[in-house]
Order: sequence, then C-alpha cells, then structure tokens
Amino acid sequence: MGDPPRLEPVAGHAGRDQPVGTVPLLEVREVCKRFGDNLVLDRVSLRVAPGEVVVVIGPSGSGKSTLLRCINFLTPPDSGDVVFSGRQVQPPRSSAWNPLAGRSGGRDLVRLRSQVGMVFQHFNVFPHLTALQNVTLGLTRVTGRSKAEAEVRALEQLERVGLRDKAHEHPDRLSGGQKQRLAIARALALDPKLMLFDEPTSALDPELVGGILAEMRKLARSGMTMVVVTHEMGFAFEVADRIVFMDDGRVVEEGPAEQFRNPLHERTRAFLDAILA
Repeated sequence: MGDPPRLEPVAGHAGRDQPVGTVPLLEVREVCKRFGDNLVLDRVSLRVAPGEVVVVIGPSGSGKSTLLRCINFLTPPDSGDVVFSGRQVQPPRSSAWNPLAGRSGGRDLVRLRSQVGMVFQHFNVFPHLTALQNVTLGLTRVTGRSKAEAEVRALEQLERVGLRDKAHEHPDRLSGGQKQRLAIARALALDPKLMLFDEPTSALDPELVGGILAEMRKLARSGMTMVVVTHEMGFAFEVADRIVFMDDGRVVEEGPAEQFRNPLHERTRAFLDAILA
C-alpha cells in the first residue's frame, strides 16, 4: 500500500478575484488526470475564497465531477497541486493507494475529509443504516465523539434539513429528495469548511429539485464555501459569486455570474443556448 496524501504548509497568495493578502481556502493548480488514454483534466486551475460560491458548468464528460473528486482525493490527481486551507495535499506516490481504505489513509487524509464535505449525484447513503445512523457514523469514526454526543449532533443536522421525524427510517423509506437532504446533513455534521456538490439534483424527479436547491441557498446565505457542479442555471445566476465553464477537460471561461448572461467565449454561448433553450 502506498503512502496517503501528506499536507504541507505553503505560502498563500491573492487570487484573481480576491483582495490582496487573502489566502484562498482552496487552490487547484494545473491539475491533470487521465483514465487510460483519456485525458479528463488538462491543467485545470481554480481558486476559491472563503465564503465564495463557485458553480462549475459544462457538457457531460468535460471533467467537472472528476475535478471535485480530485479536490478531496477520492480520485488522486496524476499531476498538479491541490492546496486546502493553506496546506498542500501531496499526491500519493503509488497508484495502489486506496483513498477509501479506512485507517490506512492516515491522519492527514482524515483531516482533509473532515473539512471537505461532499454530496454526490446518487446520494451514496448507507442503505442498511437509519438516517440517524448515517449521520452519526462519521461523527464517531472521524471526530471520535461518543455515541450520545454524535446522536445529539446528528439530530440537530437532521432537523436543519427537515428530516428530524425520519431519524429512525432506513433510506428505502425515503424519497429521492429526502435521501439527498440526508446526504447533506451527513456532510454538514462534520462542520466542514468547504462543501462540494456533484450535480445534486440530476437524479431527482423534477418536483423534488426545488427542495434541494432551497437547502443549498440556505447554505450559501449562511456563508458556507461551496463548489457546485450543476446545470441549474437559475440557481447559478442567483447564488454563484463566480461561474466556471469547462469543456474537454479544460476551463474555457470563468468570471462573475452576470458575465454568463452574455458570455465572452463562443463555446460557452453555444452551451448555454442549448441548455436554456
């Protein structure tokens, strides 16, 4: 088994859209990722300031989801740097390293995962555990809280997303929207500094989408730093501080949300014309 990622201090610097002297909460520098012969990420760079909401858009296969997975090392980058909260995450030196391998991941990986919450497209809740157990699991294993302390915290988060009355239900008794809110509660329970959302509404029935977007709006208003992959452009225009358009593994255009009402790049305009038609 190879070494897990290692966190090292690095000097912060101002991002393009940040005040001088502000250290980005997240900085992705020239990240590349291949799957076989397919170059999925081609020197992608991204900076996210504390409290900023960045929405990533683009066609299927453009590398958006892989970018999120590289940020928290569910998929280790092949090259480039990921800097989180002023500390550089070193890529593992062996392709055999398993990012999901519990204790073998080491303290630094646990620290990173406890500070970066992620909500997936297909919920990824544990079907054999109740809603309460889904949320308490990370609290006991990652933060070392007692079962009693974890349950108090878990119930608070279930209340926050409107699932307090579903605490003892298993996921098969929940709707798709409720499962996604459970996933959000589970991520928030660890009090992360950054939340990653990977197309959180794309697997939902249309009538359930609004409820999840409402939860995300609440998070944005609370000051949570967020990177969101989505095709919900109404949400993006309302909530995003900045929008990033990716295509073919590269960042084609990025800027304030208002810029994307009249994009600068022809490829961005073609994409938005297609999804907003």
